[in-house]
Amino acid sequence: MTTALGTDLRTALAAVPTPIAAVAAEVDGAPVGMIVGSFVGLSLDPGLVSFSLQKTSTTWPQLRAAERLGISILTSDHSHQVRQLAGPTEYRFAGVNYRTEGDAIVLDGATTGLVGRLVSEFSAGDHNVAIVEVEQAHHEPHPQPLVYHGRSIATLGR
Repeated sequence: MTTALGTDLRTALAAVPTPIAAVAAEVDGAPVGMIVGSFVGLSLDPGLVSFSLQKTSTTWPQLRAAERLGISILTSDHSHQVRQLAGPTEYRFAGVNYRTEGDAIVLDGATTGLVGRLVSEFSAGDHNVAIVEVEQAHHEPHPQPLVYHGRSIATLGR
C-alpha cells in the first residue's frame, strides 16, 4: 500500500489489538504451522472461527490440505517463540512443546486451543480468510494473552 489511505489504514488498524494465534498441523508426519492475523470468533452454533493470512504464504497451501487444524491463542509464555513460529519453516517448531489431536497441533500453554476443520476460504484483498468449524475447544485461563498492537507484540492483563 503506497497510497495515503493505505498508510492511514495501516496506522489505524495497528491501534486495534488482535490476538496472536498459531495455526498448525502435522503434514506428512512433520509439524507445519504459522502465525496468523485477525483471529475472530464468528458463531457459536455451529462453532465457527476465522483468521486471515497473506496470499503470499507458502505455508498455508500445506496446512489447507490437513484434515484438521489446531489453533492456539498464545500468551506471554510464548513471547520468545512468536518470531520463531513466523520465521523460517525448518526452525519453527524447534524446542516448541505441543500436543496433537489427530493431525491438529495445539501449542502447550495456549490460553485457548481449538481443533477444527477448514469449511470455507475466500479472497479478501491481499489476504485470504479461512473459516474453521470447531470440533474441540479447550481454555486455560492465563492472565497475559499476547496481542498485536501498535505494530508490536504486547500483553494484556496484569
